[in-house]
Amino acid sequence: MDLDAFILIGGRSSRLGTDKAFVELGGKTLAVRSADIVETALSPNRITFVARDKDQFKPELLSSLGHSVIADQKPGFGAWSGIDAALRNAQSEWIFILACDLPFVLAELLQLLAGFAKGDSEAVVPRQADARLQPLCAFYRIKPTLAVVETIFTGQSSPPPLNAIFDGLQTHIIEPDEYAELPNAEKLFLNINTENDLSAALS
Repeated sequence: MDLDAFILIGGRSSRLGTDKAFVELGGKTLAVRSADIVETALSPNRITFVARDKDQFKPELLSSLGHSVIADQKPGFGAWSGIDAALRNAQSEWIFILACDLPFVLAELLQLLAGFAKGDSEAVVPRQADARLQPLCAFYRIKPTLAVVETIFTGQSSPPPLNAIFDGLQTHIIEPDEYAELPNAEKLFLNINTENDLSAALS
């Protein structure tokens, strides 16, 4: 599959109080943990981390990641900015986007999603058990997705919810019953936002 993978590490982590990308879980930082899962599952052409800006992290932290790091080109729009940067730096037909604060995503889930990134599909996204789509663990075909994202930065002072990205794309949705048999399926999209989240993950 002609694929580049991008891992978003630019969140402000205001509720956690420290940059979540470099919080350790199971002996690895969340950023490195994400990269390892993506590499194992997808063997993409390249893996790239997306930071908020070029000065967000100290050089020694960035060097520990083992992959290149880019920064948002249109900052101030949250995850929209990260997806925009990924699309503009990709050299493939498809990209896979993963937020670093989803530490329990499994390689098997990514492989399931990848199987539908073909044909007429322009995006492939899982639906969580709470019925919400998870746009930060999803595949996007570059050309149509970039066209949608560009409209977000045109004449809007604040972005819509990120799931609005799928309104303009032919999207294949993976329903919860399609991944229910995976190990710890109920925890796949556990998000690390607070100290309580981190404590729950560590336990």
